[in-house]
Amino acid sequence: MTQDEIGPRCDDRGPSTDLSHGGRVGHALAACLLLAVFAASFLGVDRWKWPALSPVGGEGSTTCLLRSATGLPCATCGMTRSFCAIGRGELGAAFARHPLGPVLYGFFALVMLRSAAVAIAGRRVVRWSGRALLWIGAALAAAIVVVWVVHLCQMIAGGEAAEAWRESALGQLIEHLK
Repeated sequence: MTQDEIGPRCDDRGPSTDLSHGGRVGHALAACLLLAVFAASFLGVDRWKWPALSPVGGEGSTTCLLRSATGLPCATCGMTRSFCAIGRGELGAAFARHPLGPVLYGFFALVMLRSAAVAIAGRRVVRWSGRALLWIGAALAAAIVVVWVVHLCQMIAGGEAAEAWRESALGQLIEHLK
């Protein structure tokens, strides 16, 4: 029987925390992807022009598929603009674009730093950090959904939702088919 079949190696420090090559690569990939998110926020992708979208939604159209189709925002609508506002140092504007944007940005920074440290060290650097980040991420995802539901309820109560639906591509298509 090999050591892998028996279970994790133990010594005086407890179970081994060494990662396989694949685990290191996965953490390195996660760190690189999050680094790309941060680079995009500093490059101001929210202000880039997307000519391919203009024929679909007109000037200033969104890349959000849900908003393009229905006129209603998705749970993360405004998050890109919030991240880019952080990249420009505009924290107030970041909270205005999405109230949880700066919180998610900070969470992503922690995940990126942890993944980079694990990829470089080849082992878990803080034993409890993975589980803690998982719980924080789940709570943050739930909070994003709550903020979205509240926003949708405000849109419905103010009549914005019905107007957005009528002007949306899907709303106009359904109206045309009637």
